[in-house]
Amino acid sequence: MAHAAGGPIAWPAFDLEIPTTSPAAVAVPHAATWTTLARENRAALNAVTTEIGGMPLAELRRTARAEALPLAVAYTRGLGVAAPSGTADLLLGTGHQPLLVHPGIWVKYLVLARLVPPGQVGLNLIVDSDAVDEVTAEVPYHDGQWRRARVPLARGGPSTPIEVIPAPRAHEWRQFVETVDRHLATVADGAMTAGWVRARQFIPPASEHGLAGALSSLRRSLEGPRPYLDLPVSHLVRTPAFRRFAFAILRDAGRFAVIHNACLDAYREHYGVRTSAQPFPDLDIDDHRIETPFWYVAGGQRWPLFVEPLGRRLMAGDRDVGPVPDDPEEASFADAPIRPRALTLTAFARVVLTDLFIHGIGGGRYDRATDAVVRAFFGIAPPAYATATATLFLPFEADSTIDAERQRLHRLLLDLQHNPDRFLGADGAHRALVEEKWALIRRLEQGDHLTRRERRAATQRIRELNTILQVEVADKVVAAQRSLARLDRRQADTEVTAYRGYPFLFHRVEAVDALVDLLLDMSPERGA
Repeated sequence: MAHAAGGPIAWPAFDLEIPTTSPAAVAVPHAATWTTLARENRAALNAVTTEIGGMPLAELRRTARAEALPLAVAYTRGLGVAAPSGTADLLLGTGHQPLLVHPGIWVKYLVLARLVPPGQVGLNLIVDSDAVDEVTAEVPYHDGQWRRARVPLARGGPSTPIEVIPAPRAHEWRQFVETVDRHLATVADGAMTAGWVRARQFIPPASEHGLAGALSSLRRSLEGPRPYLDLPVSHLVRTPAFRRFAFAILRDAGRFAVIHNACLDAYREHYGVRTSAQPFPDLDIDDHRIETPFWYVAGGQRWPLFVEPLGRRLMAGDRDVGPVPDDPEEASFADAPIRPRALTLTAFARVVLTDLFIHGIGGGRYDRATDAVVRAFFGIAPPAYATATATLFLPFEADSTIDAERQRLHRLLLDLQHNPDRFLGADGAHRALVEEKWALIRRLEQGDHLTRRERRAATQRIRELNTILQVEVADKVVAAQRSLARLDRRQADTEVTAYRGYPFLFHRVEAVDALVDLLLDMSPERGA
């Protein structure tokens, strides 16, 4: 069994894979159990007496919720979305980068909304702290063969967090729409483009909401009223509760980094991960500074945040950005543009903010490492989380005959190679050769009296006769090979038509709601 700083780790098996058929949706554990799981998490976490940043966890959880939800209400209303009213006694949460996501991610928001207890609200964290080079939509088109185009909507950079990328201006959105329209015009299928008919009418919100706000507003406009709120990470970090959580790690950065790296080593060993970048890179530790699990945003870029132990300074790259705080409520610390990395964000969301966090495949995998870090660093049994994903293809006409046809053609080519005489008429110049071949076959089948040398000679002669006879069926071989080439082109088409990565813009929300039905299996369980 693998070990980390806190002792042996019982790593669970990962039993959730991306569905390869459409429509299909999967969840672990079963989605109908999630509200029960959330109640169990809430009871266990509220009973913990451990302090984080000088505050008992139960009090920190109440504080975090009281601070974050009003921000989420204000932000959601600012997007032009009617923010749902209600309490958050049982808070279900999810989160993702504000990109042109596919239905396998969109389904997380909608199953969250479906499971929110009556009279309450859920929470979606918009991870605008992540960096992105470019935001694009993959679009199918047909020019004699099915292909995919990548249509850009916005550009950033390798160290540019989404929170600083501006919303598309009106002419940029029009250009994006016109380019998508040109590609989809080659499809000429109203059923396939029904979702886009709605999305293309979208008017981006005011520019102060940035790219994250524009794409979140677009998604919400397609969903219609749902009982959950949106909150960007760049807003969440302003709350004193988050600062207290960050303070607890920064004040003990050395121990955190050692535990973090040991847990990642154990994760990689157990799951056979060979790259040091997965599930996250290790934190750098040397005599002069310690890397922390946070970013620092300055000048439109994000920088790794370090602690200099000797001088008790915070460093963003090589830039001194202030002292390590002595108190989480210090004004300079409250104003510092610190952002959590993935592990730190989900640790805060799961342990402090929500009662159940819903991941996709990626988060469901990496949070095994988060569990180990939470247990070893905070001394807390990590709460359970849920994982869900789905596959939904656009409604192209399905081509289900390719595999069977490919098998038939391969069998045909083998037969033409080894039994060319089966494809020749009874008469002709080849007749004597065919008769000789079958005479040899009967001779081999009939007698044990043949010597080993005679059997080898007969077998060799049969091969020679097959080679000669193959000339007579060369046209049939060429025809079969051409059919296989055409099949390969059809197979290339299915890589476009049976592709799960097309953005939510092209899908009807009703089709994604049907995926939620699959996840819940129409279970009657609801409510708090």
